[in-house]
Amino acid sequence: MNHQKPNKQESVKSKDSNLFGMEMTMIACCVIPITLIFFIGGGLGWLLGLSNQKTSSNPPTITPLTSQPSNLQKTQKLAPGNVTLTPVQNWQADNHIHGLTINPENPNIIYIASHNGLLQRAESGQWFWVGKDRSDYMGFTGDRTNGQRFYSSGHPSSGGNLGFRISENGGEDWQFISMEGVDFHALGISPSNPKVLYGWASSGAKGLFVSSDSGKTWTQPKMTGLTDAPFDLVVDSEKPDRVFATTRSGMYESVNRGDDWTAIGETQTAPILALNLVKQGDRTIMYGYRFDKLNSGIYLSNDEGKNWEKLWLETDGVIVKLAIAPSNSQILYAANEKNQVFQSQDAGKTWKILS
Repeated sequence: MNHQKPNKQESVKSKDSNLFGMEMTMIACCVIPITLIFFIGGGLGWLLGLSNQKTSSNPPTITPLTSQPSNLQKTQKLAPGNVTLTPVQNWQADNHIHGLTINPENPNIIYIASHNGLLQRAESGQWFWVGKDRSDYMGFTGDRTNGQRFYSSGHPSSGGNLGFRISENGGEDWQFISMEGVDFHALGISPSNPKVLYGWASSGAKGLFVSSDSGKTWTQPKMTGLTDAPFDLVVDSEKPDRVFATTRSGMYESVNRGDDWTAIGETQTAPILALNLVKQGDRTIMYGYRFDKLNSGIYLSNDEGKNWEKLWLETDGVIVKLAIAPSNSQILYAANEKNQVFQSQDAGKTWKILS
């Protein structure tokens, strides 16, 4: 896959719909490959080869567990737990953010999956490359019950697709699990049952896939009502069968593992891009980056997406990833298309940029 360096940022608050389209095309090509046709309208067709119909591809043959090759880099530091951490400066240059997750035990440690490898921001505030693999990490997500377990897809530096793979040692090593030749651009994991995973495949096979055994095998649901490729797939905190998809045409919900999908609220006119959820009592609270042309920013919904309340508009660009700390729901992180990373310690009311 070819990648192009993003152009300079356009204002997300413009009233001009064409400018709206231009802004969104600047999101990293691998993060949201459908962004171009999202905003400059129909007639261009899917860049992913998708149309308004569900994918007809057969699921790929599942292959045995094997190790994936990695690009070796000189070790500069060995972290506790035998994870190689290499200090890095200016990692934002010529790079794209593809994933963001928070250490489940320590909310001050975060991981950024990028076009050039996996990064960790330590509690000290210093940035490190993690492990020895400098692949293009796509669909990166972490297991909220195990801070050492990560999942990803993407592309090695030699080209091609990595399929679905796992790290059980904090990103030090990666093993291929299944879906050979596939590139998942979005992966969602169930917080209450980490064996349940949802993935949107953009090349190799295409469309939505679901696994009930930690990614060893996958099935393809009916996808009735879901016609657009998701930016994010987010699973309900308590119900593994309930999953949300954010798309160019709005946010959708499925309560039967992806077979049937229903549009939510007014998100058709102001799409939600990055999304995350937290359970508070008997309510599901949603945080999302809402693109409404005039007041784009991070919003909160207390009624599961029907209505949205403004939290923060000074995002300096489109937020492509949003995460909530598993150990402290007051702590949120967000990353924009300019590779800036922000932190909130008061449930999204105020934010600071991280160096």
